[in-house]
This record gives sequence, structure tokens and C-alpha cells, in this order.
Amino acid sequence: MRKITIMLPLINVIGATFTYVYFSSILELRYVKSTIPSYYSPLYFIIGTALLILTFKVGSSKSVKELFAIANGDVSIDTIEETEKYHLQREALQFPMVVTVITFAVWILAGFIFGLLEPLITGKIFNVETPGLLYGLRRFLGIAFFGGGITTLIVYFVLENEWRKYIPRFFPEGHLSRVKHAFRLTVRKRFLIVFLGVILIPLPVLGLTIYTRIQALHAADAVTRAQLMTSLAGELAFIMLDELIICLVLAYFLAKSISEPLLQIKSAIKEVENNNLDTRVEIVSNDELGEVAEGLNQMITSMRENQSLKESFGKFVSQEIRDEIIAGKTSLDGEMKRATLLFSDLRNFTTLVEQNHPKHVVTIMNQYFNEMTRAIKANRGLILQYVGDEIEAVFGAPIGFDDHPEMAVKAALEMRRRLDALNMRLEQQGFEPLSHGIGIHSGAVLAGNIGSEERMSYALVGDTVNSASRIEGLTKQYQCDIIISQTTYNLLTESYPTEQLAPVKVKGKGDELIIYRLK
Repeated sequence: MRKITIMLPLINVIGATFTYVYFSSILELRYVKSTIPSYYSPLYFIIGTALLILTFKVGSSKSVKELFAIANGDVSIDTIEETEKYHLQREALQFPMVVTVITFAVWILAGFIFGLLEPLITGKIFNVETPGLLYGLRRFLGIAFFGGGITTLIVYFVLENEWRKYIPRFFPEGHLSRVKHAFRLTVRKRFLIVFLGVILIPLPVLGLTIYTRIQALHAADAVTRAQLMTSLAGELAFIMLDELIICLVLAYFLAKSISEPLLQIKSAIKEVENNNLDTRVEIVSNDELGEVAEGLNQMITSMRENQSLKESFGKFVSQEIRDEIIAGKTSLDGEMKRATLLFSDLRNFTTLVEQNHPKHVVTIMNQYFNEMTRAIKANRGLILQYVGDEIEAVFGAPIGFDDHPEMAVKAALEMRRRLDALNMRLEQQGFEPLSHGIGIHSGAVLAGNIGSEERMSYALVGDTVNSASRIEGLTKQYQCDIIISQTTYNLLTESYPTEQLAPVKVKGKGDELIIYRLK
């Protein structure tokens, strides 16, 4: 903020200096010096300048303290009441333009005080001849529009470029476009204003300069004409030099106001290409570039959410299945599929809960589910749900695999190995070992998204699901950990050590089930 408070007076002083040089050296007002005290001009200048400074202070004092407090980081915008926060955000967007308008008004006042009023006051006080209205109008236009107009343009672009550094403190989340009825200068208008400002602002001064010289040439002799032509050439050269400097300054800040946001956007896109989704573009304006930056931030946020969703989804299925579903290569609508169901259930879970503190139970269960989930995912299975201490998983849905019975059996054997390793760790932690039963059955199922309008889940329906659950329950009766159905057994392509158990009837089935214990 200190830089802003230094730059604003400095730019106006430079503009005033150029204007003073123009009127004192090129367009000098000639009075009868003997009748005017030497202290008069400095005194008039001091009084006039003090009045201009006071006008600027009064015009720009509104809400400046609050704006500067937030810009300096002394106050956080998030600690301010919502209505006042919105008001300050709108004022922050309009701050460069408000200061520019006030600056231009002060320059118009300066043109009136020093261009029109000073010759009249001087003439009345010291009874000297005053120049004509055309001469006073020329001074007024030179101060107010040539000096003031160009200086004001430079003030706006310099102030806006510097003020952009502080805009993010007013909009920590971006969303500048949500502030309605705020001043908005589009990129097209920027170019148009600079072009018209540089071209049109000097025209009145140039027109009046040439017109007055032509009038003087008509009434002058040959020597005076030569002097007038030399004077005109010098005046035009000064104006052209002034215009060249101004064009270079405005071109620099105009290019900077466009190139810097574009470079930030380019850098953010490069970060996204490198899979860095934590990058963010600072939105510093409410023009088209700000809208593009805001859109890019929203896109990055959406990509980050999708990535998070993808990673979360990957916790329930293998990476291969996850990518197939996200890519839309498989349907989640209702469809009949051939699949293999696996049900797993912990033994003596009630005793486990009764004998251990709830925190310990949660710790044990989390370790158990972690190990079992890894075994299922490693064999391309999809966990449909956890119900208490039970796991329901499917192989071959939603993505079909010809070897889904093999995948389920391998997953069950992996679950057995992981449970043995887990029990060793649990014993070291002072807990009793765990045991579970696993039932596997293959067949036709209806698979799809099932639920209400508010919440749905991917589920399987059919006799195969019920049979798999019943087979898991038989592990208690036969005192073993893995039982597979005859259907699954017949579909296996590899050889596994098995033992056929006595046929058994289960609830809901008329025929006896032929089952095998997996050794």
C-alpha cells in the first residue's frame, strides 16, 4: 500500500510538471511584471494547490481506511459481517476507477483555477490587461484535458496494476463475478480507451494552438510570422514528445494488465498437465481474463473432486474395475450376469464385543477388514457391502470375467493367509485370534443400481446371492473356513485341494446342495 500512496502523488506531480513547462515556457502568460509583486504567483500556486489537495482528500477519504486495512492484511475480510463484506468487495473492485474519477475532477478544477480564474483575479487585483477568452480556454483545455486527461489515464492503469496484488485479500475464494453492479472494464474497452485517449485528448489543444497561431499570423509582419512559426514548431514538438512518452507508458501498463493474468493461466495449465491439481490462479480482475481464471479454477476444483472420488472409489474395487466403470465401458443399469458371490462372516463376534473395550473392537475390526479387502481387490473383486462383521463381495460384476469362479477361490485362499498373519499380530497385541467362514457360489444374478431417488447402491439380486449366503452359514455346521458350491467347483480350471461334504438342504432350496470344503 505504501507504493500506491507514493505513486499517486508522484504521477500527478510529473503530469503537473509537464503542464507547467508547457504553459510557462511555451505558452507563457505575459503580464506587466512591474505591477505584480514577486510573491503573488507562488502564493496563488500554494493556495490553489492546497485547495486541490483538500478536494482530493475529501473525495477519496470514504472507506479508504477499511480498504487499506484489508489490503495490508491487518483485517481479514472473513471476519466482517456479510453485508459489509459485500460492500467492501464492491468498493475494492471500483477503487482504481473511483480514484481516477476523483483525480480527473481535481485536474478539471485545476484547469479552472489556473487556466480561467487566475488571469481574471490577477487582472482585477493589479489592474492589468487580461488575455482574451480564447487564450483562457486554451489554458483550461491544456491543463484539464491534455495534462489532466493523460495523467488520469496513466493513474488508472498504474493504480489498477498495483491494486491487483491486493484483490485476492478481498476475495480469498475468488468469485469476483458474484459482486453485482461493480465497475467492469473489459479488455476491448481497455484498448479502446487507451487508443481514443491518446488520439482524442490532444486534439482540442492542438486545434486551438493552430487556430490561435493562424489568427496571429494574419495580423503579423514578416519577422513576427517567422517567430510565430518557430514558436508553433516548438509547441508541436513538445506535444509530440509528450505524446510519445505517454504512449510508451500506457502501452507498457496495458500490455502488463493483459499479459500477467495470461501467464498465470498458462502456468496453472502447465501444473495441471503435470497432475498438480492443488494449483490455483489468483483472480485479480472482473474482466474476461478474470472470468477465464475463475473458470479454470472451477475446472481444477472439479478435476480434484473427480480425482478424490476416483481414489475413494478405488478403495472399494480394484484399479482395473474402477477405470472400466469411470470410463463408461460397463453399465450399472439392471442386467442379468453370470457371477460368483463370496460371503465372509466372523465367528464369535458377539463374544469379541463383550470381552473387549469398544475402541479395541473397532481397532480389531478395522485391521480385519483392511486385510480382507486387500485380498478381494487383489483378485479383481468388488465389495458390495459390509454388514456388521460380514463382507459381501462379487467377482464378474459389473465387469464380466470368464474366470470369476477362479478369482473368488483365490481371494478366499488369500483371505485365509492374511487372517493367519493378522492373528499373529493380534496375539502380540494381547487379543484373541479371529476365525471366519467363507461361502462361495456361482450363478446368474440381476445386477444394477438399486435404491431410492435419494440414495442408490450397486447391488445383486437373485437366488445365487441367497445360496452363497446360506453356504457361508454352513461353515459353522461343518467346522471349516471355506466352502464352495458344486457350480463353482465345476467351473474351476485349476486344481485345488478340496473335500466333498455331505449334500445338505438349505432354507429356500428344494434340492440338496452339493458342497466342497476348500482345504
